[in-house]
Amino acid sequence: MSAIDSMVRVHGWALDEKRRRLRDLQVFMDRLEADLREVDRNIEAERQAAETCDARIAFTYPAFVSAALDRRRALVENIANLERDVEQARDQVAEAFNEFKTYEMARDNQARRKAAERDRRDRLAQDELGLSMYRRGSGYRT
Repeated sequence: MSAIDSMVRVHGWALDEKRRRLRDLQVFMDRLEADLREVDRNIEAERQAAETCDARIAFTYPAFVSAALDRRRALVENIANLERDVEQARDQVAEAFNEFKTYEMARDNQARRKAAERDRRDRLAQDELGLSMYRRGSGYRT
């Protein structure tokens, strides 16, 4: 295995790792967004319950809403921070992909050059064989 093949493998692994990190961040963000939707649903359900219940039960609604809104604010803040992390992870994936493609293209170019050189040597050998057969057949001596 050549050095360029090793570099392709190393950068491929790095790219895979960065993609996994991005995927994990996106999954986490999806969970936070689902939690945010759940908090909103709970607030609405409690509001409706407070409207239909007597005053003694509705008395606890403001405390619930206060806690739920605090949780909602924390979720929104976490989502905003995570969006920045996701954007950075996307940039890192793009950078890793460019590095990977650079080494991959270099490896492919090297393989093409080697194949072209091998083909050239084969053609020269075949040409030499053909000339030698022609010389033997026609009685040509050098």
